[in-house]
Amino acid sequence: MKIYVVRHASTEYNTKRRWQGRIDLPLDDNGIRQARALALRFASVSVDRIYSSPLKRARQTAEEIAKVHGLGVEIVEDLIESDLSLWEGLPADEVKRRFEREYKEWATNPDAKISGVENVRSVYERTKRAFERIYNIGGEGVIVVTHAIVVRAVVCYTMKMPLESFREFVIHNASVTTLLIKDGWWRVYHLNDTSHLGVVL
Repeated sequence: MKIYVVRHASTEYNTKRRWQGRIDLPLDDNGIRQARALALRFASVSVDRIYSSPLKRARQTAEEIAKVHGLGVEIVEDLIESDLSLWEGLPADEVKRRFEREYKEWATNPDAKISGVENVRSVYERTKRAFERIYNIGGEGVIVVTHAIVVRAVVCYTMKMPLESFREFVIHNASVTTLLIKDGWWRVYHLNDTSHLGVVL
C-alpha cells in the first residue's frame, strides 16, 4: 500500500506568511495552479480513495485531484489543522516576537500547555488514529490531503522519531510525502516532493 500524503496548496495567508490554523480560507490563485499541478502529477497513478481534512484549502486541493480519477473526497475530521487560535491571522515574525516564550515552548515541548494552542502530542495522537484507520480500510494507493503539522506528525510516527524532531524537516505547500506500507512495516518513500510544481512553488 502507498499513502500519498499531500499538504494542501497555498492560500493568501501562506503567501503572506500568516498563521492560519483553522481559519477556513480558500486557495489563492497560486494555490489553484498548484492543485492542478498535483492533479496532473497523480493522473497516471492508481488511486483507490482520497481523504481530506475538513478545511476548505485541503478539500479544494483534494477535489482537483479527485476530478481526474472520478472519485469522491472523504472527509476525516482528525486530519484537521492544529487549533492555533492564539496566533491565527498574525504574521509569523510577530508571533515569534510577541509570544516568544509560548512559541519556543510549543516548538520544543510536544506536551506544552498553552491556552489557544493545540500541542504536538495531541496532533500526533489524532494523526496516528486517522492513518491507522485509513490503512485498515485498505487500498493499493490512497491520497490524504492535510496540513503541515499533520504531515510532520505522520512522518514522526512512521520513522519512530521523537516528537521533539517534528520541525527538523520541511513540508512545502502542495508537496507529496509518500508512505510505503508492506507486511505491516511503514516506511517513508518520498519526503516533501515538489517536482510536479516547477515554477509555481
